[in-house]
Amino acid sequence: MASKQFRKIVVNNQTYLWNRAHYHLVEYKHSACIETVVVYLEGYKNSPMRVSFREEDNLEIYTDLEKGNWCVGYPRSGVIWFSGQKNIDINLNRPAVVAKLIKYFTKTQWKPMKRTKPLIIDNALTLLDQLDLPQGL
Repeated sequence: MASKQFRKIVVNNQTYLWNRAHYHLVEYKHSACIETVVVYLEGYKNSPMRVSFREEDNLEIYTDLEKGNWCVGYPRSGVIWFSGQKNIDINLNRPAVVAKLIKYFTKTQWKPMKRTKPLIIDNALTLLDQLDLPQGL
């Protein structure tokens, strides 16, 4: 992980540390951009959750990218937005968005006190309907 500072957030009376970063894929067909959020429960650094929103996943979601697709991070660092008929912006820098990610994944598959290795979600863009993240910049 880049040397970004982790920020604290309290969700369901537990303290988590999180950060967000922009990366690029080495191999891709559509776009190299990835926005990643890393979260760990305080005291459990060995079992973080890494959630990646890859612009490349548009290829799994949409067959006609000319009519609209998800843009990830560039030029708006930390933001994913839909370019097309819908007007949707999700800012991964917002604590409300991070809290929603924590709540969703701790209910479904992330148990940081029981895990001994990271939970890696590399296709979060395909999960946006399920995640129901807060919108807005």
